[in-house]
Amino acid sequence: MRIMVAHTPDPDDAFMFYGMFEGKIRTSNQYEQVIKDIETLNKESKEGKYEVTAISANGYVQVRDLYKLTRSGASFGISYGPIVVARNEIDLSKSRMGVPGFMTSSYLLYRMFGPEAKEYVEIKFDEIPDAILTGKVDAGILIHDEQLTFQKRGLKEVFDIYSAWKSYAGNLPIPLGFNAIRKDLDEDTVNKFLYDFERSIRYAMAHEEEAVKYAMKYARYTDLDLERRFVRMYVNELSIDFGDTGRKALELYYNRAAGKGLIPPFKPEIV
Repeated sequence: MRIMVAHTPDPDDAFMFYGMFEGKIRTSNQYEQVIKDIETLNKESKEGKYEVTAISANGYVQVRDLYKLTRSGASFGISYGPIVVARNEIDLSKSRMGVPGFMTSSYLLYRMFGPEAKEYVEIKFDEIPDAILTGKVDAGILIHDEQLTFQKRGLKEVFDIYSAWKSYAGNLPIPLGFNAIRKDLDEDTVNKFLYDFERSIRYAMAHEEEAVKYAMKYARYTDLDLERRFVRMYVNELSIDFGDTGRKALELYYNRAAGKGLIPPFKPEIV
C-alpha cells in the first residue's frame, strides 16, 4: 500500500524520516513524502488529507475523530520548550503577541501558563523575530531554530514556557510535535508503518552525522552545528516510543488546557 506521509522541513522531523525516505531501511509499505510547515499541516489535517501527518499536540484536539497519535516520532522537550521574546522587558498582559499558529502546541502552552496577552497575531514562525524588530508585534513565541538564533538579532527572552511547565508537571517532558495516522487505515497497515518509522528513527540516531546532513536539505540555516544542536534538543529516546512518560505528559497537557477552558476534555487515542 502507498501511504502519503506529510512532515515538516524542521531538522527533527527530517532527521527521523531519513531512513525511510533515503532507502536506508527496507520498508513494509510504500511511502510518498510531502513537506510543509507545521501550521499548514495542522490545518490540512482537518480534511484528513494525508494518511500520516505531523501534527501539534494542540492541533490534534481538533482532528481526534480522524486520526490517532503514533507512539513514535514525537518531539518532547526534556529540558527545553518554546520561549517568548521581545526587544526589551515588557508587560505581556498589554502586549500584541506574535504566535506561530493558533493550532500549535506553543500557542496553547502559552495560554495555559502565560499572562493573557492583549492580542494574539498569527505569523509564520520564522517571521516572528522580524515582526518584533519592525514593531508589528511587541513580543512573540519562538519555536524551532529561531530559539537558537534570537539573541543574535538583539532580542531577549521574557518568558520561559518550559519553566512554567516544569513548575506544573515536574520532570515530565513538555509535549510539542507528534505524528498522527488516519483511523480509516487497517490494523496491518498501521502496524507496518509503526515498524518502519521506529526503525527509521533508530537508524538516524545511530548515523547522526549523515542524518543531520540530510536534514540540512530542508533547513533554513546553513550552520550544521546549529541544526545538530536543534536535533539533539528534541530527538531522544521518547521519539522512538514515548511510552508511559509521554502519555502522562500528554494527560497533564490536555487536563491543564481543559481546566482553563481552552479545549474540551478528552483522552487521546495512541497507537
